[in-house]
Amino acid sequence: MFQYFTSAFKGPAQARTDHVKAINLHPDIHSGIAQLQKQCPIQDNDTEEPIFLMSAGWRSGSTLLQRLIMSDSQVLLWGEPYDECGIIQAMADTTKAFRPNWPPSDYFYDGTPTNELSSEWIANLFPSLNELKKSHRSFFDTLFAEPAKKAGANRWGIKEVRLGTEHCAYLRWLYPKARFIFLYRNPLKAYSSYCQYGRNWYNTFPDNTVFTPTVFGKHWKSLMEGFIKDATKFNALLISYEDLTSGHTSIDELNNFLNIKIDHAVLKKKVGGFEQHERKTKVTVIEKWLLKRAVSPLAEELGYQW
Repeated sequence: MFQYFTSAFKGPAQARTDHVKAINLHPDIHSGIAQLQKQCPIQDNDTEEPIFLMSAGWRSGSTLLQRLIMSDSQVLLWGEPYDECGIIQAMADTTKAFRPNWPPSDYFYDGTPTNELSSEWIANLFPSLNELKKSHRSFFDTLFAEPAKKAGANRWGIKEVRLGTEHCAYLRWLYPKARFIFLYRNPLKAYSSYCQYGRNWYNTFPDNTVFTPTVFGKHWKSLMEGFIKDATKFNALLISYEDLTSGHTSIDELNNFLNIKIDHAVLKKKVGGFEQHERKTKVTVIEKWLLKRAVSPLAEELGYQW
């Protein structure tokens, strides 16, 4: 009798066992993309080279670096497009479901004439994985690549402050020759700058808010851990705001990495944002303590002092 109650409230035993096995595989975007790459390999003849500038959160100099990159008139780098919608995150999340033995091979359409399908079992009838990948790629091409080319740019890209390396895996699947830059800044300086804007921003609207130093710091740390761990994997250029503005990261290095021509004068021209208006903002003792707790020990390991 007990097993019937358990099944009624928790589900069938076999289903629960299978679920535990699936969860133990730690499904995420990385694992989903790895599975997709096995079944839908990267095409070597792809020539598109978008630039993805990933910043470890807000107020870290990403707009300055975006302006530098766009001083090459052949590049258009979109700035956090439709940021609160979480479009890229949502599309990348769909890959989590892909795992060994799913989808079953007999789910895919095999070319049977459509007039014969009504006599077949078609409850699960999927287009091919190649079509799936093309549809994802078409979304980015339509929303980002085509408008950039209409504007006169040969290359396009995206500047983002919300995306981690799991999203890089997804973007690399779509664009094998994509270039990645990982940018970060002293989290206390970044948070102090953020405070000027009311601390009323969202990661995604309406529930994923960034109203507290703890959330701000956890976001910074999560992205930074991925940047450090996966920079080599994605052949990414990992740079700090401090190195960028002090000249330790050379413009020539950026030029060579991205194969573009940056106008050096952009670094001297202050336009909007904290490059022009940043001022000292009072961060309370409790805010500083909460932020430090959220970013430690990584911030200290990177040499940032409190």
